[in-house]
Amino acid sequence: MNGGNLKNTIERQFDVKACWSKAGIGTSIVLQQRSDNQKGFKLVFDLGCTPIFDHAISANVIILSHGHIDHFGGIFSHARAHSILYRGSTPSYYVPERLVSKLEKAREAFAAIDATCTHDDDTSPSSQHKRDKSFIAMNFIPLTAGKEIEIKQSKVRKGMRFYLQPFRVSHGGHPSCGYTIVSRTTISKLKEEYKGLDGKELGKLARGGIEIKESKIVEKPEVCYTGDTSVDGLLLTDDLQSMTEDRSMEYLKQGFKAPLLLSELTYLDPKDSELAKERGHLNIMDIEPILQSHGWESESEIDGLTYSRSILFYHVSGKHGPAERIVEMMIDNLPSHVVNVTEVAIASFMSSTSRIDMQPNGCASLKSNSLIKE
Repeated sequence: MNGGNLKNTIERQFDVKACWSKAGIGTSIVLQQRSDNQKGFKLVFDLGCTPIFDHAISANVIILSHGHIDHFGGIFSHARAHSILYRGSTPSYYVPERLVSKLEKAREAFAAIDATCTHDDDTSPSSQHKRDKSFIAMNFIPLTAGKEIEIKQSKVRKGMRFYLQPFRVSHGGHPSCGYTIVSRTTISKLKEEYKGLDGKELGKLARGGIEIKESKIVEKPEVCYTGDTSVDGLLLTDDLQSMTEDRSMEYLKQGFKAPLLLSELTYLDPKDSELAKERGHLNIMDIEPILQSHGWESESEIDGLTYSRSILFYHVSGKHGPAERIVEMMIDNLPSHVVNVTEVAIASFMSSTSRIDMQPNGCASLKSNSLIKE
């Protein structure tokens, strides 16, 4: 084997554990950090009422892109189920700040219903075992575009912490955010001037109060989630960049460097381009211009390290089914270099007669299913 041909490839930190999405019906994407023991950090982007709800229950970090019910309708059931199964643990829900007060009122209403009992003067035997306490405990964390926040983890693995970077998107005037997740890892190494010393000499210096190691923080973009948005929220233009006074634009740019891009793609017929803009969504003909504006490549080298990138499209409109037709439309209208690294959330369109090769997480690779056109 010729070692000179090996690439120093950066592996991504997160995999899609489960995904289910159909425009207007429900969207939820469960991510899990890669780990040797399958117990990596789990988080969820959006939590509509979908068949993969059980995959989300163990997650204590839920990130909501906006307040349409197909994206948040499952959070109250999630809070209750998580509390019951994990000894009263309270999950954190990261939410655009303008929605927090409304969600708090909704939580109070659901909690009141959940704790409703008969009157105190009820003398029936069951009255001695009243369940008059709600299990709906939720920690809402407000988010502002351009303001980074650390994601709470129950356990920090290998010194790696994750940070959420919200950026503005355009979803028909609705308070919405897209998100970039970056990792920061503190790496400690021996200072250059001490590398020739043996263990005893290093120990002597350390006991004498000499700092023999130096630390640096390595930052990497890990995931980008667009939420629901029209092309105006993602396409880099000179006007868009000049209008931004905070770090929102910086976070958007950072996201398109991530190894995993999770992007909405509602309309697959090129004729629906104007309809997509009117409803605050993407059309398939928006994808190539967006990627080009960010200089996106499926593989690139930065500081001698190779970054491989992939895309998952979700939120396809129900009018484009069945599953085979969705795959065909994407292959026909996306550039081949995009098709080769792209998956689509397809579980919501599958049937007993579907010929699509769907992965266990509910996604299908366009490249692996390309033969279906023949």
